[in-house]
Amino acid sequence: MPEGQFKEGIAGGRLQADQYADNFSDLHPPLDHHEALVESDRCYFCYDAPCMNACPTSIDIPLFIRQISTGNPIGSAKTIFDQNILGGMCARVCPTETLCEEVCVREVAEGKPVQIGRLQRYATDVAMAENKQFYP
Repeated sequence: MPEGQFKEGIAGGRLQADQYADNFSDLHPPLDHHEALVESDRCYFCYDAPCMNACPTSIDIPLFIRQISTGNPIGSAKTIFDQNILGGMCARVCPTETLCEEVCVREVAEGKPVQIGRLQRYATDVAMAENKQFYP
């Protein structure tokens, strides 16, 4: 290493394993199969869904949630990936609470929207766990 790159007396710090686990844990943990079915049943499957208008990638949210509720998470993932090839990543990082979930009619009426981001993550995680390839 070139001389002068490091200051004397200053050492690079490393976090302990438990600190890494705390700092990099999921903010919104994934849904299991039962939780996804219960959450998807909360959706009204609106015809002119405000959540779709709020989604920057215009994913057909009512359709993919209906596919989960009918036991078709692979079809749901295909619906997501057809519109947004980065759907699995977006399910984790998209600020759904200020986009689609904020305009959900359940949020307006009850103060608790359908957890669209977590349902999207569930569907894409199931497809990736089964190593589904939707595009050649």
